[in-house]
Amino acid sequence: MIEAKFKQSKSGDYVSFEISGHAGSGPFGYDIVCAAVSALSINTVNSINQLAEYIPLVESESGYLYFERLQELSDEQIRVTNLLVESLLIGLKAIETDNKTFIKTQSE
Repeated sequence: MIEAKFKQSKSGDYVSFEISGHAGSGPFGYDIVCAAVSALSINTVNSINQLAEYIPLVESESGYLYFERLQELSDEQIRVTNLLVESLLIGLKAIETDNKTFIKTQSE
């Protein structure tokens, strides 16, 4: 199962997310849930890099992605980051709606 955890600051800004595990919804290389989660999450990190114009802290390996936004950002960089991470969460929840046995999302 894939678990996606999102952390927000007291003010509601997204500060990090962590996605781990494998869906197991199909054979290796043909797992559409894993492929969808991978595409959404990698696109989010790449979009933050280009649109918010900073390089976030990222750790990744097979079945694992950790993202943490930088502390010293402008209000606009925080706004763009929040928008893109919220979009990722919306996408993952949509996948979860039809695939509850393969993915679980939570926001703190």
